[in-house]
Amino acid sequence: FQHEILYEWINLIYLDMDSQAQIQEEFEERSEILLKDFLKKEKYQLLCEALENKDIQWSSRGPANKRLYEAAEEDSLPDVLKGFLQFLRSEALFLLLSNFTGLKLHFLAPSDEDEDAGEGRSADTAGPSSPKREQEEAEQQAESDPHQPDEPDDIPEARDGEIQNGSGTPVCAGELRRWTHGHYTLVHDSQATEFALDLLFFCGCEDWDPEYGGFTSYIAKGEDEELLTVNPEENCLALVYRDRETMKFVKYINHRSLARLKKHPNRVGFWDFSFVYYE
Repeated sequence: FQHEILYEWINLIYLDMDSQAQIQEEFEERSEILLKDFLKKEKYQLLCEALENKDIQWSSRGPANKRLYEAAEEDSLPDVLKGFLQFLRSEALFLLLSNFTGLKLHFLAPSDEDEDAGEGRSADTAGPSSPKREQEEAEQQAESDPHQPDEPDDIPEARDGEIQNGSGTPVCAGELRRWTHGHYTLVHDSQATEFALDLLFFCGCEDWDPEYGGFTSYIAKGEDEELLTVNPEENCLALVYRDRETMKFVKYINHRSLARLKKHPNRVGFWDFSFVYYE
């Protein structure tokens, strides 16, 4: 598969093996990481310009008791945006995300067996929220429960067979979203939970203040307490590992966000690329 696609898009610091090892260490400890200046500057600039294109068709996503935001119709996108979506679905990125997270999202990613070969592994070294350990424990429980969880309904419909369930192949689903005043998503009972890696990449959010809303909140199922908040940040890639007990929502974007128009007359909101990767 094509490694070139990584060199075309990504800030080279993130392709350095030492950086990747450091990122993986931090991610395995915290189950989340924020990678700043993720794309090459000129590529990021091109994305932002393309997002302003008037020919893009945006569809409203509902129902209102679950969500309200706009998603791009992929057929209407300029080539550079289609190219970026292709990059987010590429095998090369699956492998890179495996290196960042330690999750097995690609068949070339080292598995636990490879890592354990020839070394005495202490079962107590992984922290309680280490992605691998959580997954292993849940899989053991799941073996006694043949019922497969439903496909989450808070991610976009899989297009062109992106999700091939039961194939054992890692899969992803995602979309390009536009967020403006009045938009939100809610936590709801039918929100199926599954082990998954969330990827969020933000564009056009210069001077976005968290008090406007629009941030993504992660909470424990049945609890109000916030586990983590991801704020929209320019050219920033957020990776968050979710277990079955974690729910997420995007905070309602309130009227304060309109004040930003004084400084950025063309900026009514921001965009994000929201993807979910499954092992």
